[in-house]
Amino acid sequence: MQNSMVLTSCQAANILQINENALNALAISGKIPHTRILTTGGYQMRYNTIDITTWLKHGLILNNNTANVNRYKQQLQKRFPEELAELHNYNKQFVAPRKTKGYSLSKVANKKLGFVYYVRYIEQGRTVPTRWSTHTNNEEVAREFAVCSREKLLSEYNQRKAQSRLSGSLYSIMKKYYEKNSPYLKKDTLRGRVLGETARRIYHKSILNHWIPFLKKNFIKNLEEINTPLLARFQDSCLAKGLKPQTVNHYVSFVSNIFDYLVIRGQIKTNPCGGLTALRIKEGGYKARGCYHIDEIKGVFNKRWQDEQSYLLSLLIYSTGMRNSEIDRIQIKDIIRINKCRFIKIPKSKTRYGERFVPLSEFVYNKLYRYITKNDKDSESLLFCQANGKKLPRQHYTNANMALGEFFNYDKAKLKKENITYYSGRHFWKTLMNANDLGEVEEYFMGHKVSNNVAKRYNHRDRQGQAKITEKARKVFKILETKLFTS
Repeated sequence: MQNSMVLTSCQAANILQINENALNALAISGKIPHTRILTTGGYQMRYNTIDITTWLKHGLILNNNTANVNRYKQQLQKRFPEELAELHNYNKQFVAPRKTKGYSLSKVANKKLGFVYYVRYIEQGRTVPTRWSTHTNNEEVAREFAVCSREKLLSEYNQRKAQSRLSGSLYSIMKKYYEKNSPYLKKDTLRGRVLGETARRIYHKSILNHWIPFLKKNFIKNLEEINTPLLARFQDSCLAKGLKPQTVNHYVSFVSNIFDYLVIRGQIKTNPCGGLTALRIKEGGYKARGCYHIDEIKGVFNKRWQDEQSYLLSLLIYSTGMRNSEIDRIQIKDIIRINKCRFIKIPKSKTRYGERFVPLSEFVYNKLYRYITKNDKDSESLLFCQANGKKLPRQHYTNANMALGEFFNYDKAKLKKENITYYSGRHFWKTLMNANDLGEVEEYFMGHKVSNNVAKRYNHRDRQGQAKITEKARKVFKILETKLFTS
């Protein structure tokens, strides 16, 4: 027979492995045998070990009628909602805050083990959007891994995230710097650095097609990793692609502009392009652009051509000296008259000096007018374009150059050897005008940089300027008539 002992509430709760509050609730409701004794601290519960043994032996009856209890609960909630709410609010100060583990485990199918526990961490109240394998299907081992590896895994994750942000910032500015309406270019414009639309597109294309792919291939993630040796490797990679040294130097200058911006904005200390040596262009490595002799081409535009478009493209550049990019953008409405002389208005060009009026002879205008009428073009239409309205591919200009060469028995190989291209028509026009002493207006009509006095003298906006520009235009027409159009 066992000896009896008298237990305190704490001791009894410990033996039964229940909360002391739960034990006291059982005693107060009469579910568990107990004795109340008077102590210096007031009445306290005591539990006899024999009584507890007998209680457990005869089975537990812990719950009252659940339906009655729930019914009573609903009655109280209905009758005393405000009072109960106040009571619940008061109770919060006695409830210990829940301490989260700071992680959660989830099972993921695994061929070898059946499943593996993966851990997700909670940091600053938010679940980190990455999970890590614990490499085990033992829950206890997985929990130990989660606790012990927390600091290391989160540190590596936050470091990768920081590097990703730096990388995103690097590639963002490289991609957007030369974009149309770029905020970076707008700031540069305020500082006096103006970039023409054609140049902007060329710069942007080189950054997207050469510079950014090079950075990604070399796993560059932030600005601090870009230095002079890296830029030298960029030069080498461009040369390996077959690009000419002069082109590579241009590409580096496009990148350098971005770094200049970053320096003055305080994002980097120095421009890494500053210490880079430009590639040397071999003397004689590039031929001067070829050009037909003035007398050689005389009368060729009075002959019958097989392709109308090739004829008109060639006729236009050889009679106006316009740039290819300018011919691309001619609209019908750009053909205007000033004092009975026809001109082509060029509102946009390679530089601000390219915005000008180019003389258009009646011979050329009549050819263009028939073409415009036949193709039913309106004032907003491009003079030369594809069926879908987009500008012509470069090949059309190459075809025009080859069509002209056929009149002089110049095949593709000979044109290349002599370095005669479509653009040679612009050189021909300049040579022709220079040979006939056109004077200072020659540079204006070419769209080259001229002095303020010259620009003002041929300003079409005032009567005196109109008189000057039409006087020179008539001289151009006379030169073309006698040196180009007459057989």
